[in-house]
Amino acid sequence: MAHEVAPSTERVSILDRLNYVVENSVVGKYFCIKERKTTFTTELRAGTVTFLTMAYILAVNGSILADTGGPCTVDDCSVNKGQPFCMFGSGGKFDAGYVACVAKAKRSMVTATAVASFVACVLMGVVGNLPFGLAPGMGINAYFTYTVVGFFGSNGMISYRDALAAAFIEGWIFLAISITGLRTKITTIVPKCVMLATSGGIGLFLAFIGLQTANGIGLISFESATLVTLGGCRVQDRAPMYTIADTSKVCSLEKDGTLAPANLGPASPNYACINNMRMRSASMWLGIMGGVLMVLLMARGFRGAIVIAILFVTFISWIPGHEATFLGAESQIPGGADRRQYFKKVVQRPDTSFTDLEMDFKAFGTTELWTALITFLYLDLLDCTGTFFSMANYINKRVPGFIHPITKDFPRMTFAFCVDACSIWIGALLGIAPLTVYIESATGIREGGRTGITAIMIGFYFFISMFFTPIISSIPPYATGPALILVGALMMENILDIDWKDYQQAIPAFLTIAVIPLTYSIAYGIIAGICSYLLLYLLLLAYDLLTAPIYRKSFKEILLDAKPEAFKSYDVLEAEELARNKARVEALERELELTNTTILHATSSIHDKGVAKVAAAAASAAGTEQVRSAETKPNEAAV
Repeated sequence: MAHEVAPSTERVSILDRLNYVVENSVVGKYFCIKERKTTFTTELRAGTVTFLTMAYILAVNGSILADTGGPCTVDDCSVNKGQPFCMFGSGGKFDAGYVACVAKAKRSMVTATAVASFVACVLMGVVGNLPFGLAPGMGINAYFTYTVVGFFGSNGMISYRDALAAAFIEGWIFLAISITGLRTKITTIVPKCVMLATSGGIGLFLAFIGLQTANGIGLISFESATLVTLGGCRVQDRAPMYTIADTSKVCSLEKDGTLAPANLGPASPNYACINNMRMRSASMWLGIMGGVLMVLLMARGFRGAIVIAILFVTFISWIPGHEATFLGAESQIPGGADRRQYFKKVVQRPDTSFTDLEMDFKAFGTTELWTALITFLYLDLLDCTGTFFSMANYINKRVPGFIHPITKDFPRMTFAFCVDACSIWIGALLGIAPLTVYIESATGIREGGRTGITAIMIGFYFFISMFFTPIISSIPPYATGPALILVGALMMENILDIDWKDYQQAIPAFLTIAVIPLTYSIAYGIIAGICSYLLLYLLLLAYDLLTAPIYRKSFKEILLDAKPEAFKSYDVLEAEELARNKARVEALERELELTNTTILHATSSIHDKGVAKVAAAAASAAGTEQVRSAETKPNEAAV
């Protein structure tokens, strides 16, 4: 009689069933959920985490780009209409009519940021199938505003409309570079040690951002002597920083001969603590608490640890009446009262009509426009490509084989590059600075994001934020700052693959890691790494050629050994990679053998000591017995 198999008593949750259905569906196979060792719900959670760490861009990007004045001109001034510099008003106050126009432009730019990010993220998910979030770049938007256009369009290279035209054309050039494979070729030309070091540099960059006040917990602040120092002081103990190009224009006289208020321009978000009352900011300590909670939850394997910690800090910061609040006059971050009023709106109708399609192509005959265009191009080329490879390498740590060890490419790389390029001119059409892949994507990857579903989820949140911008933009920076610090720390694992014993790799790698956070630019770090690598390569090659007769080596042998990887055939690269892996395995085996020998020696020593101790104890016992026997015999004789 056949035995019936007892039904399984293990209960399957609804989420597990959902994951199973999606994994085996057409959607799951398209996004390679099973191959990348993830689940549908994990991807959704990763998208949520990434968006929460990127959400600050909605408010920050609009604030930065609004300093250009947008499409506002001198014709929008209420006083001295049409006169140059009428927007700066008099008595230290900006012209009311121009300020009203800028406020309208800012609202349009905030919505445009959400729209452009939504489109770019969805395209990255569907076409590129990568868990990367895209939004206007924080470095390039500042360059766009304060260098290319200038504050309220003054002292800049070109106008706001001209800058948008330059960004639009740059996006199409970038797309052509991506389609032709030139951008892919760059990943093979750049030395491997520099690309690996870029991941570590971005990790430090993320941590540096998370430690500042503008986008982090505010633990570090400005110091005139050492540049940075320990911060965390309260608002009343801070001195704001100003950038003054011409000090002769700071002080001026009114028409009646009295001294006019100082013309300092906009204050920097950075500050200096004017006394020793540091580490007193309530918002900083709330952010630190969120970071501790995040680490504790992750250490105990809680899913969604980053989301839980961010929401914990956010909900507390929305409670009014205490110094750690983000909304209200008590906030340690200036503008709390305005944020509270904006927060109360909850919902707003998305409208980008004030800034979209504002490009002007009449200035393409000027040197200034082409200078801005070329600068945009090389910043995007190095910055975006470095970020792409770093994020892909971060995935490769969790899904081995994601990056090809020889060609250094990853699935759908060219498609992803094309999406990244298209996002640039999409932003220009909407009136904002170029978009780029965000290094905050590493938070979602750390949470388990592996496919384009994560990017689509990020895009979904940006779509929702078009209508709920007052809520989304009220997430405080000290809620997301700890996530940036934590992910930055975890990204340092990428530098373990660098051969630190080889100075030709170690020095360029270190310069790349150091320059990225200290210059606030991924592009500058990559340039420093490449230049230092080339310098060492050429100097060492010259030395080897000059000393060839001494070491009895032929010039052909030296040149073959020094041949760059970009010019080697696939077979040669494969052989070298196999040789490196074999050498790495042999080194590990030698280390393991040495460790085993040490353990055996230690065990043998312990055993010998134990045997000696037992022998000594036995000898001592035997001696004691002999003494007792000797004492007993006289007694027996006496009896």
